[in-house]
Amino acid sequence: MNKVINLHIYNCKVNFIITQDIHKEIKRIGKKHKLNFTLDCEVEGIVFYFDISEYYIIINNIYLSHNTLAHEIYHLVVKVTENRDITDEEAQAWLCGKITQDIYKHIEKNKIIVK
Repeated sequence: MNKVINLHIYNCKVNFIITQDIHKEIKRIGKKHKLNFTLDCEVEGIVFYFDISEYYIIINNIYLSHNTLAHEIYHLVVKVTENRDITDEEAQAWLCGKITQDIYKHIEKNKIIVK
């Protein structure tokens, strides 16, 4: 399950992915970017990027919870704003709300259960 969230104000996009196999997704994305990118541990979710125009937030479906979503969205907001030297809390809070709203709309639309 994949959802692209365009953040026009930051000139980037976020790929939100729910998967059964984070390692497989990371390998697929690495190939797309012509990089050998692997993860050497088990995680519930992860945020990463190769350049500041495209970010990835991937959640393992067995760990899909409000806590995991909030945790990874926080990491994403920090990465997007740090990469742009933005420290203003209001800008960060707005971005957190925007991403959270778009992700939950996608989850509800696809009738995905969050624990």
